[in-house]
Amino acid sequence: MDDFLALITVYYECSALAEAHVLSQVERFACNETYQQAKRLLLDGPLSEPGSILTRDQNTQAFLAFKEWEAANAALVAQLKSH
Repeated sequence: MDDFLALITVYYECSALAEAHVLSQVERFACNETYQQAKRLLLDGPLSEPGSILTRDQNTQAFLAFKEWEAANAALVAQLKSH
């Protein structure tokens, strides 16, 4: 879970930067990659490994798991977003 928290902290920082100014292509790519890595950690099975390609269903499952995690950890999410 430490890896997930580290990734999601960076993702929230990326989101804050995107709200403050337009991100460069490199920044957008890095932020998206961070988000994708965080979502993968919420999946079970071998396709959660970096480098594997998620199917549309797996990507949807990862997104929904991420949203469930955010809802279940609302106070922590607010704290991470406030930094």
